Amino acid sequence: MRYDPKIYSSEKLKWKLIKKYKGCTVEKTLPGKQIDTTCGPAYCITSKTEHSIDLPDEKEAITTVTNDLRILPGVGPKTVSKLNKQGIKNIYDLRENDYKSGHIDCILNEIESCDMEALMTRIERWHGNNHPSCYRLMGFLEPRDLLFFDIETMGLRFQPAFLIGVGRFENGGFTVRQYLARNLSEEKAVVQAFLDELNCCTSLVSFNGRSFDSRFIKDRMEVLGLEGDLNIPHLDLLHMSRRIFDLPNHRLSTIEEHVLGVTRENDLASAMVPNYYSLYLKKGNPGPLVPIIEHNRQDVVSMAILLRLIGSKLRDK
Repeated sequence: MRYDPKIYSSEKLKWKLIKKYKGCTVEKTLPGKQIDTTCGPAYCITSKTEHSIDLPDEKEAITTVTNDLRILPGVGPKTVSKLNKQGIKNIYDLRENDYKSGHIDCILNEIESCDMEALMTRIERWHGNNHPSCYRLMGFLEPRDLLFFDIETMGLRFQPAFLIGVGRFENGGFTVRQYLARNLSEEKAVVQAFLDELNCCTSLVSFNGRSFDSRFIKDRMEVLGLEGDLNIPHLDLLHMSRRIFDLPNHRLSTIEEHVLGVTRENDLASAMVPNYYSLYLKKGNPGPLVPIIEHNRQDVVSMAILLRLIGSKLRDK
């Protein structure tokens, strides 16, 4: 097996934590509160930072859509070039020429109703999910409408999800709430707590969440017999980062180091998270949970910082 210093240090750390927190409880070690969901109790750990964000304004979002002739069915680069030569620069110009009027009316209705899901689907269909227009559509939203999220699981597909961290801009700062299953019987309540958070948001923000986190949660919902709608606009910062930042790789830790200036001390290797949680369950010792909670919290906070930087980069361009 290839030697990985981070995994090696994580292996040593867990036994130190077991010794340090011997005889302690989760509630004493990780201050929070028990919450009651329709599926039973879960444990919620709340933390706050002073981060803020400036999203595009609504005018920018509208201009992004109306100036993009390619979101119309059947309009490719050659057609756009031909229309531009005729003095047609945007959807309003097309409307005056009665060209694809049915589609144009549909798009204008989506703009008027701020139907970000429909508009994002149009942009992703023709430009991909890393296109700057996906970010600029956030001009239809307020910062409080965004829900950042990250999950920790017992493994890959069909394994339980025991921790879901969510972040929101509220009360002049950025609040992170982490829903923890103190035992596997609380997993259903943890997922339900996340679904309850969705009732107060308009768009999801994640890092690789479209490929992993959201799909994982949907699988767990099916297994646990839960209902909810995750099919809302979802900005995946991994795809945006690949477009903007020239880095050796685009792991969140690499972006933190080279772009965000975030340094994690004694960070837990992601591969060790299931091992640490299993040890906590086996020993009844909360020590192994401590670095998991911090790892998850920092992931959520770093997403908020990264989204702000992506916005700054796109504005500069």
